[in-house]
Amino acid sequence: MPSTLLPLTTSAPLLAAPPSTLPKERFVLYLRQQPRAARAGPDGKDRRTIDPPPILQLLIKDFDLEEDGRYLKGRDWVVHAKLIPVEPSGSDTSSIKSFAHSSKEENVTRSLLGTMVSSPLYCSDDPDPENAPKHPTTKPSPPPSPTMRFIQRASATSKSSGKGQDAHKKLPGAFFIFADLSVRKAGQYRLEFRLMKMEPSVLVQNSAVPTISTVISDIFDVVNAKDFDQVRPSTKLVKGLLDRGAGFPLKLKKGLREGQRRRHRPSFDEDVEDEDHDERDNTGDEDHEDDHD
Repeated sequence: MPSTLLPLTTSAPLLAAPPSTLPKERFVLYLRQQPRAARAGPDGKDRRTIDPPPILQLLIKDFDLEEDGRYLKGRDWVVHAKLIPVEPSGSDTSSIKSFAHSSKEENVTRSLLGTMVSSPLYCSDDPDPENAPKHPTTKPSPPPSPTMRFIQRASATSKSSGKGQDAHKKLPGAFFIFADLSVRKAGQYRLEFRLMKMEPSVLVQNSAVPTISTVISDIFDVVNAKDFDQVRPSTKLVKGLLDRGAGFPLKLKKGLREGQRRRHRPSFDEDVEDEDHDERDNTGDEDHEDDHD
């Protein structure tokens, strides 16, 4: 796995991080909510965040609630986001380097704006149970035994009664929310997310923090302001996280298109009012003609 540099570094050569007892191979970063679109903000001022906000979840292979629940509550997990091209090539497009014509100084312009690091939000149950993922399983199935047929019957009875079904939907979870990311330049991109654990053993000056798990998003479009009309209502996942204590910058969105339709569509009462007004006008015209006759 590649490593990510700590913010605090010097010109001294990087040192290998001390060994850790953390079972890194068991932890998987899962992209629970994919980015879909964003509005470009060339000046960085009038920017709009990526919609919907990317949300990730920490999964643990062969998860056991009693043994592994403590990992989900850990506060030293960190996920770092960076902008990459559509075809992943190891390059980072989160910033653009350029040189001024009048000098040899290098200018660095950030392409990815906002908060690119997220700490975990622990939830005692899943905020969107209908779409809750299962923790990966790697343990091989045990060999069949003479009593297996009785176990299978008991399992079938449990499932038919509704017990034991969808147990993963009620498990606690750790979520990483990126609700403040935006992109400066229009185009097509992906986001790469890296999971790290800031253990005391790796927080050594001039050392690199190992990446435990990496996940890459689907392709999403960044368009100019005149073409952007793609904000959608918040998902059940976002609503569930807000109900469980997720704060700013995550917020509830009603959806731009829905709001516009609501403003421009006449209400039922207005339609009835207009029809009554037309009928009154027509009746008045007929009475006037009768008087004239």
